[in-house]
Amino acid sequence: MNTAQFWQLIDKARAQAQDDPNTQLQILSGLLEALPAEEIVAFDHIFSQCFDQSYTWALWGAAYVIGGGCSDDGFDYFRGWLISRGEPTFSAALADPDSLAELITDADEAQGCEVEGWQSVAVDAWCAQTGQSYEAFPAIPLIQPQSATGPAGEEWSEDELDARYPRLAARFS
Repeated sequence: MNTAQFWQLIDKARAQAQDDPNTQLQILSGLLEALPAEEIVAFDHIFSQCFDQSYTWALWGAAYVIGGGCSDDGFDYFRGWLISRGEPTFSAALADPDSLAELITDADEAQGCEVEGWQSVAVDAWCAQTGQSYEAFPAIPLIQPQSATGPAGEEWSEDELDARYPRLAARFS
């Protein structure tokens, strides 16, 4: 599994789910279960890299504006949702979180741009396919995960978010 194949699986599941993020997660689980176990592990590794890469104050600020607040868990669910939207949206949001104002669909907004379950979809599929427990999953640790040091970038305060994200504030505030 390489990065291109990872994003192809994300896109295939999203297309089959007609952009419903919860259905997409279920479809992706089935697609993963059909893969060899080592491919599921590789998918999880790429997901973990994307998840770690998106652990930034800038994206957390965007999630806060979109949701009218955003807890630690909510930010995890937001990052899972962001990855679920595919590589173009993910990359655009990393480069300019305010661009999400134009990228979020009505269906995304209805779901709150948060989907629980993305962090475990590969492990769940691997366990279902192999019959082994979570503890047996051969996780590949990140060399130095961002989560070990906190979100990357400049921390913000609530009172400055509308100025930092004018397009998101115009749409969601």
